[in-house]
Amino acid sequence: MRLIAELKRRKVFQTAAIYAAAAWLLLQVAGLLLQMLEVPAWGLKLVFVVLLVGFPLALVLSWMHQITPQGIRREVDIPPPERVAEAPPAVGATDNSIAVLPFDNMSDDPSNAHFADGLSEELLNLLARMPGLRVVARTSSFSFRGRAVDAATIAHELKVAHLLEGSVRKAGNRVRITAQLIRAADSSHVWSQAYDRDLGDIFAIQDEIAAAVVDELEMKLLGKAAPRSSPTDTEAYTHFLRGRHFSELASATGYRQSVQELEAALAIDPGFAPAWATLGAVYWGAANNSLIEYAEGTRRARECSERALAIDPNLAEPMSLLGYFDVVDGVDHDGGMRRLERGRELEPCNPRILTRVANIAIRGGRLDDAVRYCQQALRADPLSPLVHAVYGNACLFAGRLDEAEALRRKVLELSPGWLSGHFHLARIQLAKNDPAAALGEIRQEQSDFWRLTGLALVQHALGNREESDAALRGLMQMDTSGAAYQLAQVHAFRGEIDAAFEWLDRAGATHDAGLTFARVDPLLRGLHDDARWGPLLERNGLAVSP
Repeated sequence: MRLIAELKRRKVFQTAAIYAAAAWLLLQVAGLLLQMLEVPAWGLKLVFVVLLVGFPLALVLSWMHQITPQGIRREVDIPPPERVAEAPPAVGATDNSIAVLPFDNMSDDPSNAHFADGLSEELLNLLARMPGLRVVARTSSFSFRGRAVDAATIAHELKVAHLLEGSVRKAGNRVRITAQLIRAADSSHVWSQAYDRDLGDIFAIQDEIAAAVVDELEMKLLGKAAPRSSPTDTEAYTHFLRGRHFSELASATGYRQSVQELEAALAIDPGFAPAWATLGAVYWGAANNSLIEYAEGTRRARECSERALAIDPNLAEPMSLLGYFDVVDGVDHDGGMRRLERGRELEPCNPRILTRVANIAIRGGRLDDAVRYCQQALRADPLSPLVHAVYGNACLFAGRLDEAEALRRKVLELSPGWLSGHFHLARIQLAKNDPAAALGEIRQEQSDFWRLTGLALVQHALGNREESDAALRGLMQMDTSGAAYQLAQVHAFRGEIDAAFEWLDRAGATHDAGLTFARVDPLLRGLHDDARWGPLLERNGLAVSP
């Protein structure tokens, strides 16, 4: 990988392409000229041989020299700052910052890739629990898989000072793991180690690697111990890694497979808290995407998260999810906020926790705080579609429409299949008073539910009443158990005030998470002057900024 990056930096590939094109053109011209001059066939062959001999010489010269503002100079004569100018070290990175890159699968069986990924993510999660250490989240650090990019470039893009990388070779019940900590500024190796163990020792190896990294980064000066893994049965752990892998796909098939694998893990080890926590998050994601009935999905998400915390009271993920539910469901606002803050204390750079806190800020109308939390999440996970989506919402509600559009387009760039991606872009175009552009966006939406919701809005804005009615009828024919808030949006936008309040009351009764945005949602502005608006906010805990 580093050799390829260096070849690119010295423009060897570029030189080869230019030489080949020039040689081909020269042969064409030489062929015509030599034919006109009636030179024998050996003349063209001689030209070809000369060009062939010159090819490796051109590559060598490209490797040894560079074109600089001062002219052509030998590589060895160029000062170090000039050599790394094309791949600068991390900007704005602190010494206590790190990205864990996906470990390479060196096993003969390609299916073991999930094991290597799982090890990388477990190390990332362990290090993320370390106060004072900024750890880039999985979405961003794993985006460099298979790309010929050097350490300095990766660190510059992720704004970190260190990288942890390695490889895994698994054979039967034996595993060999190599890990190395790299200082991004000069690509030097701070620490490296190889481990040959039985597969059952995987958790001890994770702990050793995490402790070594913490020690090398001098985190012991903060007076904190290195984090430790949650050991389990080896087969259960394999199912857990597969389940977490499938959950990252964020598709209907992925959610289904994830639930199957996580349930298989818990059938072997019912006391494995991370599997319960991940299963809870999967059910919440499925409910949010209308893949399962909303109330059932949130119930299961809560139950799984509570099981996880009963086993390990210091797991940040289920703690923050339960806190979010407590606030949104109106169960215990103050207690929910304490849970969210405790989760943030345990993992201050966790982007999922930060986006949940941002949504609570949006709920209270504190849009500046929401933007600030999203910016923190973006620093932790610069390439996360989730963070860009929530950040885009905050900007839309704050009236920062150009920023909102750029963020939402980034979501689809990072994850082209993101459900509701084009729906939200259509909403932004409506806010910009460009319904024609909104129609172009909503027609690209992959989710039937979000496409029909958007069409009901956009066709109304275009003055196409029949088309808007048809889209609304199609939406009503779907499962509306988790769609009360979206139906309220459509009716409010169409000026059907009574119907809008009826659906908002249903949303409140079912604790629809969409109500999180009601106070600042532009689609509901037509309701603000109605006498029912204030009481509705009161009933749902939205009247006063929390």
